[in-house]
Amino acid sequence: MIQATGTHLFSVPLPLEEGELLGNPQVAWETYGEPSDGKAVVVLHDLSHSHRALGPEEDGAYRPSGWGRALVGAGLALDPEFTPVVVPGLLGSPFGTTSPASVDPATGERWGLSLPPLTVLDMARGVSATLRALGLKQVRALVGVGLGGLVALRLAALFPELAGGVVALGSARALPEGVREKLGLSWQLLRADPDFREGLYGPDAMPRKTMRRLRLDFLKLLYGREHLASVHPDAEAARLALEAEADAFADTFDPVSWATLCSAYAGCDVADCFQHIRARVLLMAGATDALAPANRVRDTYHLLSAAGVSARFLELPGPGDHGALLSDADRLHGPLSDFLRRC
Repeated sequence: MIQATGTHLFSVPLPLEEGELLGNPQVAWETYGEPSDGKAVVVLHDLSHSHRALGPEEDGAYRPSGWGRALVGAGLALDPEFTPVVVPGLLGSPFGTTSPASVDPATGERWGLSLPPLTVLDMARGVSATLRALGLKQVRALVGVGLGGLVALRLAALFPELAGGVVALGSARALPEGVREKLGLSWQLLRADPDFREGLYGPDAMPRKTMRRLRLDFLKLLYGREHLASVHPDAEAARLALEAEADAFADTFDPVSWATLCSAYAGCDVADCFQHIRARVLLMAGATDALAPANRVRDTYHLLSAAGVSARFLELPGPGDHGALLSDADRLHGPLSDFLRRC
């Protein structure tokens, strides 16, 4: 499989939704297969993932890369030999794309709190500019997971001729209110941590305790008791596994980047753009997904249909937690392959 990694450096500032300009941003990307205009599928990652969908292998308990191994590969739903894949990073993600953790080229210093607020619309604009830089004016489909699903829907509305189809996996029009409130507290909790130092923490003195707490709270949204019981021998083993991931996350993920991404996710409701979508849409939901409950995804399907969008809703069989949506290649293959044949 041909695989390439690169970074798109913007030659001009990016206008942001809240009115500011983001000076000379960059978007990291990875491709599998040989993308060509009209043929490629764009895959958009979730909140704490990177653009490196197939790896490399990571040793730690928190693994931001490699999340797409059940989705992209030979014989899978997205086989790069027949369906080349592009995975761009989302603005705010601290894995090579412009985020608070990256360096402001104008000052040579880390962006930190100086980075303007980012929204899902800004992420969509960053993706569209990257696709144009790669020579892709049209793509076969946009496939987004969680936060990436909201970006895919917003992108399809922003550029109605860009994609023939949109697949939103584990995404509704917006997060449930309780989840939005929980994610929205990230800034408040971090600012209350003495180690946050108004965003001027160093790499060896981050607000680790608060980041660990925030990750544990988020993991409880990703995984329910039923799923944890299915992959761990007992409750104590599950607890230790979650704590190990939270520890690794706190050592890895930039705190201001996490709060920035959480704010964008919590503040997004894409229902106002449905009337502009011309692509076919497939909404795929897990039965026990706390971030995108099946009934909320079904309501999103009804709103899309009412706006004149050719939409389909599918509740996936098997493990239904958000964190398990990409764990079973077999259940993804049929619905995605069938949908892509129509795009």
